Amino acid sequence: MFTLDNTECSTKITVISSNQYEIWLKKQSQYLKNWCLSSNFKGQSKKIILVPYDDGKLQEVLIGEGNNSDLSGLSNFSKESKGNYYLDYKYSNSLEADLNIAWLWGNYRYKKNSKNPKSLLYVKKESDFIDYHNLNNATSFARDLINEPANTLTPESFKRQIFKNQQFKDCQLSYMKSSNLKKYYPLTHEVGKASINKPLAIEISNTKIYKNDQPIIIIGKGVTFDTGGLNLKPGNSMRYMKKDMGGAAIAIALFLIIKNYLKKSKIKLIIPIAENSVSSNAMRPGDVLKSFNNKTIEITNTDAEGRLLLADALTRAELFNPKLIIDFATLTGAARAALGEDLPAYYTNSNEVAKKVESTVYSKSIWRMPLHEAYMQKMQSDVADIVNASSDGMAGSITAALFLKEFLPYKKVNWIHIDTYAWSSSFLNTKGGNLQGLFSMVEFIKQNYN
Repeated sequence: MFTLDNTECSTKITVISSNQYEIWLKKQSQYLKNWCLSSNFKGQSKKIILVPYDDGKLQEVLIGEGNNSDLSGLSNFSKESKGNYYLDYKYSNSLEADLNIAWLWGNYRYKKNSKNPKSLLYVKKESDFIDYHNLNNATSFARDLINEPANTLTPESFKRQIFKNQQFKDCQLSYMKSSNLKKYYPLTHEVGKASINKPLAIEISNTKIYKNDQPIIIIGKGVTFDTGGLNLKPGNSMRYMKKDMGGAAIAIALFLIIKNYLKKSKIKLIIPIAENSVSSNAMRPGDVLKSFNNKTIEITNTDAEGRLLLADALTRAELFNPKLIIDFATLTGAARAALGEDLPAYYTNSNEVAKKVESTVYSKSIWRMPLHEAYMQKMQSDVADIVNASSDGMAGSITAALFLKEFLPYKKVNWIHIDTYAWSSSFLNTKGGNLQGLFSMVEFIKQNYN
């Protein structure tokens, strides 16, 4: 993946943007100019040129990124290549960190025991090597979780994989199930009770947390498979519902990455996990459920179950007096209809927080949506405090966020809710589990809570 050893066997990769191509070309040998001419290479997006020595051995790799910092070509080369390489990015429009992430993304193999060979990329600093090593471990684990089939990633096996993962070895880990879950995570219990794979909740902190510590709390929706319940999804919509725990996977990756950076802030990860199935005891439309803080919820749609898990986690967060809450969830199709699969929607109750998020280098990878309070009228119930889904289907992502806002431990706590897809067929030319929103939150926390 990454190496500190830049041996004579390392091959140079030059990443070139279209608008820097002519500047780069003027400084090259006639041999290299001829190769570019014969290959019609001008720094085009995704274009890869292998330049040989006279004896046929590989001399250099040229990769185009176009004018829009498209690093799909670098990711593709990382996916297919063998050997050791180092980067020349003087003629790229991208940040060095983005180039390394693109390399990491392409080098990913589902499950660690994959026999597909990986290539190594040289980094100069030992501190960077450690950072990228940790980043690789965290993101690969999260992507493995999303990519795993639901018949093997049950709530119980999800818990086992976390508890045996050495990345959590210095952390405080606990979980609840059965009667404890029913008491402290009653909505998660209701969502998961119809499945033979019983629900549970996992809590992890980077150190012991006391009453006045004001930790950062990270929450992830962990629905290991979502049939929609009695409001059954159509077949096409159910096809990739193994990824409905993608919010939990992204939350896990964020926790694992930032715990290596933060020296003072305490962090707590809360992951409610359930499978939304159909059986004779499944929750029904019209049921009224009670949360741990005694707020009542009328179930208008059993396919709006993820917000029930998050409501449990937000209610649980009150016990820890947090200074910041971030939650990730594959929550609504409405967010995908609005922004597509690659751009997650985010909501926050603080304009100051939004300014800080939008000042990060990854601000364009996430899009703020409004918490339009007038839409709360869509969430009114005749028999409970609130419904779990509006009846008209309009503004679905906004009403879901407004529902969650009602469960914040106190109204002025800084809160970010990320409605993500957690899947991609296009990001850096990869298909499968994706961690949308991760890097923007890593940078936001590093800049403001370190």
